Amino acid sequence: MKAPFQYKIARALLYLLFRIIFGLEIEGISNVPKEGSVIIAPNHRSNYDPLLVGCCVDSRDVYYLAKSGLFTSKAVACFLRSLNVIPVDLEKPTVGALRTFVNLLKKGKAIMVFPEGTRSRTNKYLKALPGVGYLAVRTNSTVIPTLIEGTYESMTRHFLRRSPLRVRFGTPIYPENEVKSVKEAEALSIKILKEVKRLA
Repeated sequence: MKAPFQYKIARALLYLLFRIIFGLEIEGISNVPKEGSVIIAPNHRSNYDPLLVGCCVDSRDVYYLAKSGLFTSKAVACFLRSLNVIPVDLEKPTVGALRTFVNLLKKGKAIMVFPEGTRSRTNKYLKALPGVGYLAVRTNSTVIPTLIEGTYESMTRHFLRRSPLRVRFGTPIYPENEVKSVKEAEALSIKILKEVKRLA
């Protein structure tokens, strides 16, 4: 599924920024399927994690949610929307946001969902939430556990590649059974998060 031209331009600009200025390193990108519904599931330490991971995937477009507070001006909002960012009030997540992801996956799109549900402010892993597990089974989508390294630190540490900024895509996880409860969805999310940790 080819990415729209506008998305390709915005993604390429971000990639050049992270790669040239901050020394971005990408590993395991071949693990991301070029077609079919996919959930990229990374750890979350910074507001720019979605943009960082999204710019690494050059074979297809990736959709993700971001807090509406990031849409600070018309110019910023236009740029974020060109990157398939969907604004949402993350303090009050709605069923509508979940439904949006389900619809995208049913259309064979790629989305990004954080197993922890929100950003860790301590650089320690948070508890896995059932969302990513539910989406994977509900839509029979492949999950790509993904490790982000370096974004908890100040970007000045990565300037001119003084400290690693790395995204590592892991081996795909394929959902097997129908989720019949929140606890089962959470169990799958826990498994996904464990795979993210194993990539470290």
